Order: sequence, then C-alpha cells, then structure tokens
Amino acid sequence: MKHALMSTALGAVLALGFAATDASAQSNLRVGAVELPPSRGNPYGGSGTPGIFTWSMLYDALTLVDTRGLPTPALATEWRNVDPSTWTFKMKPGVKFDNGEASDANMVVEAINWLKTDAGKAQVVGREAANIASARAIDPMTVEIKTATPDAILPSRIANIYFVAPKAWKDMGMENYANKPSGTGSFRVATWSAEKVTLAGRTDSWRNPKIPGAEVTSLPERASRTQALLSGQLDLAVGMDTSDIKAIRGSGNEVAVAGAPQILALSMPNKVKPNSPLNDKRVRQAMILGVNREGIAEGIFQGQTRATGQGATQSAFGYNPNIKPHPYDPERAKKLLAEAGHPGGFKMVAEVVVGSFAGDSEMYQQMAQDLSKIGVQVELRPVRFPDWLRKYQTNAWDGDAFGLSWQLGPYMDSIRGLSFYSCAQKPVVFFCDEDTQKLIDGSNQEFDRAKREKMLQQVWERYYDLVPSLYLVEAIDVYGLSRRVSGFRDVNRTLMYHEITLTR
Repeated sequence: MKHALMSTALGAVLALGFAATDASAQSNLRVGAVELPPSRGNPYGGSGTPGIFTWSMLYDALTLVDTRGLPTPALATEWRNVDPSTWTFKMKPGVKFDNGEASDANMVVEAINWLKTDAGKAQVVGREAANIASARAIDPMTVEIKTATPDAILPSRIANIYFVAPKAWKDMGMENYANKPSGTGSFRVATWSAEKVTLAGRTDSWRNPKIPGAEVTSLPERASRTQALLSGQLDLAVGMDTSDIKAIRGSGNEVAVAGAPQILALSMPNKVKPNSPLNDKRVRQAMILGVNREGIAEGIFQGQTRATGQGATQSAFGYNPNIKPHPYDPERAKKLLAEAGHPGGFKMVAEVVVGSFAGDSEMYQQMAQDLSKIGVQVELRPVRFPDWLRKYQTNAWDGDAFGLSWQLGPYMDSIRGLSFYSCAQKPVVFFCDEDTQKLIDGSNQEFDRAKREKMLQQVWERYYDLVPSLYLVEAIDVYGLSRRVSGFRDVNRTLMYHEITLTR
C-alpha cells in the first residue's frame, strides 16, 4: 500500500511538469509549497500562510522583525516616535522596483491611502492597518505616518505591509497587478499560473539573490512534496512533517526545523452562532481539559514542540511565563459539560485547513478522538485555504468552530493574535469579552515597555479562564532541503531566499 501511495504521489508530481534533468531547471531553486497565495501577487489579500513563501521573494516592508522580536531595517533605515500618534520613517536610498519605479516616501503614502479606501479596507492587510490614519511625505525619502490612536508598536506592526509599485498598481488596478506584480525584492515574476510561479533573479535589487531564478509549485499533498524532494525534483519542500524527517535524512537530504510564531488552535467563538454550546464558558473549559495536548506534542510532534495555555509563543512579547497548559482532566471536563446542560455531550462541526504546518492533520484527528471520550463528537471538515479565508472574512461558518492559529508574526507581539480574538476585530467579530477588551486597547497605547508587557500578560491570565480557543501546541515548520541547498534561513516564517546558494 505504501508503494502504491508513493507511486501515485510521484505521478502527481510528474504531471505538474517538473523537469529533473533540464539544466535550466537545475540552476533554479525549486520550491514545493502547500499552495500558492489565493490573491496571487496582491500582498494585501492575505497574511502569513500560504502567501509568505512566495511574496517574500518579491516584496519588502519598511521593517523586518527579527527572531528576538525587534523591528530591524528593511525599506526603512531608521524611525522615530514624534508624539504618541506620529512616527517618521527614513527610506533606504537607491531601492527600485523591478519595473523601475522608486521606493520612496510617495510609495508609502500611495499604499496607505489605498488601504484606507473601501477596496483597501476589504483586504486582510487593510483591516489590520485600520488604525493608520494618514501618511504624508516630509521629503522624497522621509514619510510621516499618523495613527488614529496611539500605537506603541507601529514599527513592528508595519512589517505586515508589503509595498507595491505605486504607479503600476494605480494604472493596472488590483486584479491585473496581481497577475503581473512588481516588487523591490530579490526576484521578478516571469510566469504565474494556477499551479506554478516562475521567478527570475534580479541583479539590480538591494538584496540580490545568489541564484539565477526560482519556481514555486503548488503541491497540496504532503506525500507529493516528500516524493518530489526524495526524487530530486525539489530543492525546498515546505510543510513537511516530523514523521518525514527520518526518510529525508536517510536519503542524503537535510531537514530544518524552526519554531513558527504561531499557536495551533481550534477557535471556539462566542459570537458566531447564537445557540452554539461553545457560547458557554464552561463548555469551552471542558473541551480544553478533555484533550491530551502534552500527548499530542510528544506523540505526533515527536517532542519537537510543546503544549501551551496561551496564544503566545515564548519568543513573543507579552508571553506570560507563569501560565501553564491546562491539565488533561477528562473527568472534570465531563462534570463541566453536565453543569452546562450537556451531560451526554453534543455534536459539532469544526472547519479546518490542514497541511500548512507539520502534524496539523494528525493533531486535529487526535483532538477529535480525545473529545469523543468526554461526549463531544467533532466532525472535522477540511477546507482549502481560499474557502477558509472567504468564510473568515464574512463570518459565514457552516460549523461551530474553526481552525485558527494565534498568529504572532510578522511582528512577534502578543497583540497580533489578540487583535483577532477581540471585540474590535470588525466586521468579523467572533469572540468578544468587553472587560478584557479594555486591557487589549490599553496595551496598544502604552509606550512604557515594562507596563505594556504586564498588561498583555494580564490579558493571557483572563483568557486562560475564558478559553477563546482550544490551544493545542506551539507551531513548528519542518522544511525538507535537498543536498544542493546551502544558506537556508527562516526569520519568523520569512525565508531569506536571496541568501540561498545551490550546487549542481
């Protein structure tokens, strides 16, 4: 059976047009991704997976948050806080888009002005940039950004905004630009189809690549990515599993395991369905007590990660070291269900995206098995990311719960995840606690770092009791690397493609 599955996977890979013996293909970096970004070359249509693995080749933000959680220069060289609602950024001189347009203050102004339009606000990044009130050019290489309310972490938060070529964006419109994008990054797009993006390396970028080109192919099945790597048709396979490590290393290839700035979780909203059992805090508490998350970390993830009791990773600002994971206590879980009026349990549907992170499919399956032992029968409905995103943007969920990781990247701050699970996440509020919201709002406006950290830690204490989601484990990324690859580096899920070298 295993041989038959591998043969099927190999057939699927070959059908996608890999040319392992083609000399030009061999000189390019061949990346196998779970899927390509649904919005193609429009970086405002999504955030994080799956776009990050393609967009980081093409685009840059003003800043890049490093593995310590601190903003570092990218298209901006320096910045300062003029007053609680005003920041200025100095631009890196001489940076050009691949179509020749300049990276300057006007680029920032045009992008922010567009994100403030109705079309911009409808985009994922537009909603996240809602607190930016305005931008103006002080001089050609200095831009002033004002926020509607004080924002203590704007230099980190703005790392989520990739910048597009302003004239091309305006002339072509969002849809056409998405098919033929221009960026300041290391590569330019040569072709973009439903299954593959082919990119040519630039020699005029501020971060020139060490390879002539790259291609990113959509391979939703992990078995296909694994087989393509083992057969020499991929150089970099994204979204591998811990169970793949032995085979990859045994074939003479290598594996890179990186902690991802996310907490894998099942969202348990209290603002989606009026009659859902999940609206009762006791039910949510019962569910988190009913899952053996330490067992998932040790078994499915082979000890490469750990269970958690909050939506922040240890490297994120605001992480509360005093919070331990909720214990595995199925008997207490059953009592809470009975107190909530569900002595025999209940049935529910959970819509989840799988394949984006190592072990996520097996993790959700084990979660469902554990919950069945306390009487909660979970029907897992896998959905493709584009469908998930549409449902998320409209709150149009068919089920009671949905998979949603607590995303800390790209700015490595607790507020990133909390902003989603808050009363302010309009128009898609799915979890809200008014008292906790005051702390969340206050943390955004507190410029004293120590005070702000304490406020965020207090939020995690409250959410430990409220259980807005079934925290599972800290996410990890497992990358399969061919023996040809050197210089691979992951900075909070931003891959430094321009540093990679290949041997023939």
